[in-house]
Amino acid sequence: MLENTGTGKENNQERIFALLRRQGSLTKQEIGSALGLSMPTTLQNVNELMEQGILEEGEAVESTGGRRARKIRVNGKAGFCAGIDIATSHVGFTVTNLLGEIAAKKNVPLKFRDEPEVYEQIGGELEEMIRKGRLKNRMLGAGISFPGIIDMQVGWIVQSHIFELEYVSLDRFYRTIPYPLIVENDANCLSFVELSSECSDYVYISLNRTVGGALIQNGQLMTGEGFRAGEVGHMVLVPGGRTCYCGKKGCADAYLSPDALSKGGSLDAFFERLRQGEEETVQVWDTYLDDLAVLATNLRMALDMKIVIGGEVGTYLEPYMGVLQKKALEYDRFARDIDYLQPVRADRREHGGALGAALLAMEKFGSGVLK
Repeated sequence: MLENTGTGKENNQERIFALLRRQGSLTKQEIGSALGLSMPTTLQNVNELMEQGILEEGEAVESTGGRRARKIRVNGKAGFCAGIDIATSHVGFTVTNLLGEIAAKKNVPLKFRDEPEVYEQIGGELEEMIRKGRLKNRMLGAGISFPGIIDMQVGWIVQSHIFELEYVSLDRFYRTIPYPLIVENDANCLSFVELSSECSDYVYISLNRTVGGALIQNGQLMTGEGFRAGEVGHMVLVPGGRTCYCGKKGCADAYLSPDALSKGGSLDAFFERLRQGEEETVQVWDTYLDDLAVLATNLRMALDMKIVIGGEVGTYLEPYMGVLQKKALEYDRFARDIDYLQPVRADRREHGGALGAALLAMEKFGSGVLK
């Protein structure tokens, strides 16, 4: 095998670091094989990264004789990224380590407004959490999950229906958050929470107050030409149907947002009535699942990818997946079963937006620990 040396030692160390962040832990032999590096090159770079405290030894592997080799893994405590989730009634904060594990988290009851004092409060709350965790010197960057269309290239919130904003400069965030910063659409952030070495190609459906979605391919977020890739909420589900806030009739958003179930009330109350078997609630839920099955199977036909369902409604969905999958079978005659349809991971439902934003920041800024 020809050795892939890239552009030098720095590039090889970045590749080793990125591989271990995705794969978890590998032996030195597995690292060299995966990256096409000779063993001397692999050993030199791995040893240097261990001396810097970026990598560390993990568990020993099985051996048929002699000294057992140990796997190498990223030292999670070598660096941290923050995530901020700006929602309608609160702002969520997380700090994650290099392994994506949550080191600190909190929610602050703050209603976002495009006013200087609000940006200052968000920056202040973040700094307080980082100070309490004694993480200041190991911060690599931060991410913000925001409900709207974001253009990072020119630095704008292009539009946010929820907050009634258009063309707001991201400089407002940059002035109050003193770390390398990425701002991304909330559904895109939520989608990133699902990413793992076993799940790197999927469509994410976000059933929040505004229905959205995202496309992940080869572990990368696909944004599209106008940063609208995955805007499944504005796919027409029922031609000539209910009027969507965008002005069209029959959009999925008008049928699959939480308001379609709760009519502006509490989702907890809706699902409590559902558990009690209230007839009208059962019928509303059955219709909702049918509409969701249509959307999911249409996406499957178009993209042939796994479908992950999250957002506010998605957190309640797991007990009803069997019913949803049965409905989906009625619309997908090419599948023997609907194993491609699944709810958001249970261990990542809490603080999802903030966690996703932190993971996106880690993807973009994590290699800064090497510098």
